Amino acid sequence: MDLTSNHSLFKIRAFTALASLLLSIFAYYSNDIINNDGILYMNMAEAYLQGGLEETVKLFNWPFFSIVVAYIHKLTSLPLEISAYTLNALLFVVLIDTLILISNKIQLNSQQLVIAAILFICFQSFNEYRDFIIRDFGYWAFTALTLYRFILFLEKPTLVNASFWQLFAFVAVLFRVEGITILLGLPLYLFIYHSPKIALKQSLKLNYLFIFGIIATAALAIEMSGFTAAFSKITTISNYIDPEIFLASFKEKTSIIESQVLNQYSAKYSAFILSSGLIFMLFYKVIKAMSLGYLGLFLFSWWQKQKIEVMPYRSLILYFTALNLVILLAFLFHEYFMSRRYSMVTLISLLLLMLPRLTSIIAQAWTSRNKWLLSIIGLILLIGLVDGITQSRSKTYIKDTAIWASQNLPENSTVITDDKIIQYYYQSHQPKATLSKVFVGPYSSDNYQHLFNRIKKDYLAYDYLIIVEKRNNKKIKPILAEMELEAIYSQETKHHHKASVYKILTD
Repeated sequence: MDLTSNHSLFKIRAFTALASLLLSIFAYYSNDIINNDGILYMNMAEAYLQGGLEETVKLFNWPFFSIVVAYIHKLTSLPLEISAYTLNALLFVVLIDTLILISNKIQLNSQQLVIAAILFICFQSFNEYRDFIIRDFGYWAFTALTLYRFILFLEKPTLVNASFWQLFAFVAVLFRVEGITILLGLPLYLFIYHSPKIALKQSLKLNYLFIFGIIATAALAIEMSGFTAAFSKITTISNYIDPEIFLASFKEKTSIIESQVLNQYSAKYSAFILSSGLIFMLFYKVIKAMSLGYLGLFLFSWWQKQKIEVMPYRSLILYFTALNLVILLAFLFHEYFMSRRYSMVTLISLLLLMLPRLTSIIAQAWTSRNKWLLSIIGLILLIGLVDGITQSRSKTYIKDTAIWASQNLPENSTVITDDKIIQYYYQSHQPKATLSKVFVGPYSSDNYQHLFNRIKKDYLAYDYLIIVEKRNNKKIKPILAEMELEAIYSQETKHHHKASVYKILTD
C-alpha cells in the first residue's frame, strides 16, 4: 500500500487532535470529583510552589508531573487543578497523534488511517481516564513517542534522530520510573535488526546522552542532594530485580497458601498456583481492557481469512510489547495487584499489532456497504466512546458536603474527617474552621471498622466530624450510634451513599 500523502496525513492528525481535545474538555466538565491520586499530585504541586523539591519529597519521591503542573500554574495563573487537566489534555493529544504517526509507518492507506484514528478516539480504555489527574498520560505519550522516534532511527540512524529518541525516552522516565526499562531495553532490538558490529555502533550512538548523563550525575550527586532525594524512587528499581527480595516475598505468599488454602497433599503446588494465578490475572485484565468489541472484530477478520500484507516493524512492536510485559510481570510479582492503567502501554502495543486487520475489515465493510457488519462496528465504537466518557454514579455529594462545611462551620472550631477527598475540597475553599486530623483508610470490611474505632477513641477532642458513609459499610451505623453526635448537614444519593457533617456533643 502507498504511504499516506502529507496533506492527507495532516488532516487526519488535525481531526484526531481536535476530537481528543473536545473529549477531554467534555470529560473535565462532566467529572464529579478529583481522583485520589490527583489529590496527591495537587498537594505536591502546592508543596513545590511553597517550598521547592524539599517539600515535595515529603509527599512522594517522583515529583516531575507535579512540578510541570506548578509551572503551568505560574505561567498562566490557572488554578492547579485546571492546570493539571490542561496538561493531561495536551498529553492525550500527543499520544493519539503519535499513534497516528506510527500507524502511518506500518503502511496503512488513507482510508485505513482514518479508521485507525476513529479506533483510537473510541478506545474505551483511553477514554475512561480522561477525567483523571494522573502522571500516566505523560508516560503513555512519551513512551509512544520513544517507539516512533526509534522507528525513525532505524530508517535513518543520524545523531539528530538518536538525540530525539533519548530526549523522549528520558522524559518518559521522568513521568514514571519504569520507563527506564524502555530506555535500556529498546536499543537491544538493534542486535536483532542488524549485525552485531553495526548494532553495537548504533547502540552507542543511541545512548550517548544517557552515558554522559550517568557520568555527569555521578560527578554532581553530592551537590544535587535535594534533587537526588526528590527523585529517590529510582532506587526502588533494585527491589524489582533483586532475586533475594523477590524470593523472600514470594515464599511468604506461598506459605500462606500452603497453610490456609491447600491441604497437606497439594501444598507442594502452592508456588505453581500463586504464579499461574497472577499470570492469568494479568492476561485477563489486559484482554478485558482491550475491549471485547475490538477483539471480536479482530477474530472475525481471521475467520474471514483476509489476506493482510506483511506489517512493517511488526517484529519491533512485538519486542516492544514483550518489554512492557516484563514491566507488568515485575510489578505484579512485587506488588501482587494490577491496575488497568498500568497495562496501558501494553494495550497500545497490542492495538497497533491488531490495526492492519481491524482497519482492513472495517474498510471492506464500508466499501461493500455491508449494512449488518457496519451496524455492529458502529455499535462497538459508540459503546466504547460513550461508556468511556460517561459516569454511572455521581459523587458530587462528597464534594458538596465538604464545601458546605468549609463555608458554614464556625471559626476557631476543629474538624476531623475520614476521607481525603473531603479534606481536599474542604481545604481548597477557604474554610473558617480548622481541619485538624484526617483518618484515612479503606472503605470496606474490618479495616474500615478499625478506622472508625480509632475515630471513636479520639473524636471528643474535636468539635465536628465529617464522614462518608458508604451503603455497603453496615458496621458504621452502630459505631456512630454509640458516639455523642448531632447531624447538622447531610447529602445522600439514590444508591444510599451519604456524606454527613456531625456536631460532636461534649460536656
